[in-house]
Amino acid sequence: MNIVKKYVAKAAMAAGIFTPALVFADTFDSAAIGQQIASVIMGFVAMVSAVGMAAITVILAIQGFKMAWSMIKSVK
Repeated sequence: MNIVKKYVAKAAMAAGIFTPALVFADTFDSAAIGQQIASVIMGFVAMVSAVGMAAITVILAIQGFKMAWSMIKSVK
């Protein structure tokens, strides 16, 4: 009997949670959510690309300084 009461309480709680979702389901716009997700992903990709380009620039600058330093050392 306690098991039945526990499941009835869970079912009532689930109904209370999902009823507002069903009421607002007529205003649900999946296209808007998809568009928001796409814009967030595009922003993330742009940020990762910018960080990657900055890292490549720093690596190339370090390699350039190493090459220049080795040439200076070889002249002396």
